[in-house]
Amino acid sequence: MPSKFSLQNPYVVASLPRPIDINNGRYVVGEVFGGAVGAGAKKRKRSELAIGIDGEGINLYDISSSKLITSYALPPLSSFTCAPSSVRIRISKTRAERRTYASTSWTQAQVTLFRDVTEGPSSTTSATTSHVIQKTENPIVFMSTTAATMGPEALAGALDLLVVKKDGEIHCLDGETLQEKWISPAAALVTQDAGQAIEAEIEYAHMTNAFAVSQGVFKGRQDIFAMFNEEISQDAFNPDMLVLISKTTANPSSRRIHIVTLPRRSSVHVNGLQHSVHPLLFAAFPFTSSAPSQGATTFSIQVSTGTLMQLHNNTLTTFDLTETGLKEQSSLSTNTAKSFLRLSNTSILLSSEDNLSVISPKYQSILATVDTGLSGDRESLKRKRDSEHESKSIPAGSHALKAYFPKLGAAIAIVDSNLVGIQIEGQYDRKGRARAAGLLIDSIGCAIPGHQRHRISDSNIAKLDSETLSAYQAASMTAKTSDATWTSRMQILEKSFNAGDIDKFDELMISTLSAKVKKTRDSLSTTEDQNFDDALKRKAHATDRRWILYALSKLFSCVELDSGKRQLAVSFYTPKSFMWLITAGFMTVTNIQAALKIANAQSSISSGELVNAICEINPDMEFLLALIRNNHLDAAELVCALRLLMESLEIGGGNDHTKQLLLTNGDETDLADGAIEDQLEQLEQEAERDLDFAEYQLGPGAGIRGQAISAAFTKLYACPTNSIVQALQSHLSTQDTVAVMYLLRMQLSEGSWTSKHLDFDPSEVNDEYPSSENAIILISSLLCNCIDAVGAGGWLSGDTRLVRSDPFDAQDLVSGLKLEVSAALEAIEEATYLKGIISEMVRYGQAVQNALPKEPKGEKGTPANKKHKPITLESADPDQRLLPLGLKAEQLVSRVRVGGGGEINVRSSRDIGNRKSQKVGKYSLEKIVI
Repeated sequence: MPSKFSLQNPYVVASLPRPIDINNGRYVVGEVFGGAVGAGAKKRKRSELAIGIDGEGINLYDISSSKLITSYALPPLSSFTCAPSSVRIRISKTRAERRTYASTSWTQAQVTLFRDVTEGPSSTTSATTSHVIQKTENPIVFMSTTAATMGPEALAGALDLLVVKKDGEIHCLDGETLQEKWISPAAALVTQDAGQAIEAEIEYAHMTNAFAVSQGVFKGRQDIFAMFNEEISQDAFNPDMLVLISKTTANPSSRRIHIVTLPRRSSVHVNGLQHSVHPLLFAAFPFTSSAPSQGATTFSIQVSTGTLMQLHNNTLTTFDLTETGLKEQSSLSTNTAKSFLRLSNTSILLSSEDNLSVISPKYQSILATVDTGLSGDRESLKRKRDSEHESKSIPAGSHALKAYFPKLGAAIAIVDSNLVGIQIEGQYDRKGRARAAGLLIDSIGCAIPGHQRHRISDSNIAKLDSETLSAYQAASMTAKTSDATWTSRMQILEKSFNAGDIDKFDELMISTLSAKVKKTRDSLSTTEDQNFDDALKRKAHATDRRWILYALSKLFSCVELDSGKRQLAVSFYTPKSFMWLITAGFMTVTNIQAALKIANAQSSISSGELVNAICEINPDMEFLLALIRNNHLDAAELVCALRLLMESLEIGGGNDHTKQLLLTNGDETDLADGAIEDQLEQLEQEAERDLDFAEYQLGPGAGIRGQAISAAFTKLYACPTNSIVQALQSHLSTQDTVAVMYLLRMQLSEGSWTSKHLDFDPSEVNDEYPSSENAIILISSLLCNCIDAVGAGGWLSGDTRLVRSDPFDAQDLVSGLKLEVSAALEAIEEATYLKGIISEMVRYGQAVQNALPKEPKGEKGTPANKKHKPITLESADPDQRLLPLGLKAEQLVSRVRVGGGGEINVRSSRDIGNRKSQKVGKYSLEKIVI
């Protein structure tokens, strides 16, 4: 059956100027994006291309109309290090701005900005700005524009320029002045493990956004992006991210993929320009071939679908990019493949020396093909004939597919010195729009001639070196092994376990797990041990998962209660091994179920059994705090932990004080003779019990329980909303749920979220309870979940009892919540207002500092570097005490000027006075003091 795909004959879009150096010159092609000004504005791909020509400059072409838009000239001996980046910004209805960035190398490496501002139909103002790049041994391999994330420019939706060097170092330059804003070292692309500190080169880079990464790679998981203060959304908060592919310089070489986030404003510290990117995914390529590379390796990534394509040694490989790393989907061997373009998930445009073909990598078939005449009649693709010498001197890398525009249905390639277009006609969807998608029916009878499916032998399968969630999953202990060390060690451990020697078993187990625990049990409750916990987790990655499951199978067991039910319990407590498993993050319900299943025990564990077992061996809640902090717990397990913590504090519906209030009959008492002494003795016991409880709350254990409650709230917020509501309804009574709301209201008040900023009262400041920036989001989200868990029926029926068991206070609770929410909203509004005022002050201060003349730099130890420190003087003029809102800093006139040939001359007083008079506006008001 013939395919519905068809390729039209190639046509010439434009003739390109040839590079000055015909033998070594090349063309680099970059895409053009458009958008509007403002935070959250989307970048849209335009039907334009920016083509850099070595020794000539940059030409911008409109593909739809096949015409030259504009061009920018560069020095004749300059060459491009990467493709240019161009963006067109719509400022207003009559004003637009186009910025084109180029990275060139000649006598020195530099980044150049070509800026065109168009006002009206014909008025255009052009300007050029350059920035010299240091460390030229590592050239720039990628550049792209991104939304500003630091400084006051971020509030106005300004653009920054992001450049990536060959060694992995990332620079952020100001989009207008090209001044460096921050630098991320190359070591920030990998984890802090010393084993990954190897030299690598960046082969490919791609700019994407957080929503595409969350949907395509992490399948909608929001907990991966917990470092952001806002929730990722396609139409609201959607920061840019960077996808990099690096290749190690060692032999044999290997490739790795990196997905990193850019530094945010909330993570800025006083550390100069050094701000490291945060890696979200770091995984190695599977099945790396050791054969020498035949030409350059090209890549293409579609982050929204999690698909990565690689053309290496005439083999086109498709990978599935997920949170567990890269997984090979298909592999297609082509003998003469030169370049490719991704048309859709099921079709790829492939170019060779003789023809262009649309292939389906999934079904490995040819959907359409057309002859290009690259090896034969090249003159048919040119508008005028060149000499025979020029026809043979083709710029390196010019025969390649460069871009695909789905709306136009056209693919663009460079053939010799011509920009060539190929029209692609494919299927049509229900709305009549063309889409280049290959169906199974199109592939029937269209198999690639002589192609054999690629099989991977077991000996060539390499282990993935991934630092994602799958690295924490335990391996199977049922696999057959012939390791003599495993067998001998197992026999020694079994002998100690059967003899009941806890100390010997603990020493052998902790040495097997390769961890040196030097901390005591009390150290788990302190915040200074976070570095120790992180180091232990990194060290635990290399531990064999079989030993972890073996240790869990010995520590835990299912005991039978008097009621006939089976419950999880710690039957063989070894302090060091137990502490290691909690701190390293391996004490999870999934691992314990797998361990019990291997030990032929009941593997089903109900929610709350793990935290109950932990609290039985450690009533001080120290192990429970470590369990919540370092291990993955679902919403039900976290709610059960909260219930235990509230019961230890006698908060909720299960305490004796509440029950006593429910059984009170009033003030009338009918005591028999001789019962007064018994009543007094009972009251004395209750007083002693209350006193002991007060001492317990004020003791060191109160801080541990408070930290555990805060950690449980933080982990619970990261869970899905439906899971949180279901867990609250299943494991907490209505009164306990209301008690959780009281705890959240206390957090809201202690964090000063309900305090006003304009009516400042120093007595209301509470430094004892510091709060993070995103605490208000956590508190409000969990409060909504608690309200949903109670339900409308619970609030209206009057069945909701508060902490003091009064069913008539539900209305007062709802009214109090409304007032607190209103106060919090007013406080946020006032904080936003103050933020605008302070930003205006900071902007004015920076403008004043930039306008001051710079002092000459001398050598170290000279007086030029030691004097002129700022001195603050009290001003008596009341007008000078006003905030500089809306003012513009006066730009001082430079006392020197650069003449012809770079000569520096001193300005005369007349020239300085003339330039000062030109700075006065047309309608300015000057104050004359006599």
